[in-house]
Amino acid sequence: MPSQGRRSSPLPKGWESRTRPRILRRDKHICQWPMELGPNGICSEPANQVDHKIPTHLGGPETDDNYWALCEWHHNRKTAHEASAVAHARPPRARPTEPHPGLL
Repeated sequence: MPSQGRRSSPLPKGWESRTRPRILRRDKHICQWPMELGPNGICSEPANQVDHKIPTHLGGPETDDNYWALCEWHHNRKTAHEASAVAHARPPRARPTEPHPGLL
């Protein structure tokens, strides 16, 4: 099975064998990332990734309507943006105050 990276939840049952291939076929293996200057208003590069339009941690469902095919570049960009948003939403980690070395 391919690496899931740092996924917060397991992939749905049948993801690799049914869901992922079905979405890639539906989207004709073409990146669906919206772009004003792209042909038909989308990226249109070859897609080999399938991702949630709305992440599940934000309430996105595990349905075909919430999946889209993306090129690796757009998938990486979207994932990095989402990870950054989650990291900035967390409160800073509380660390015990250490005394200054000169005061020991």
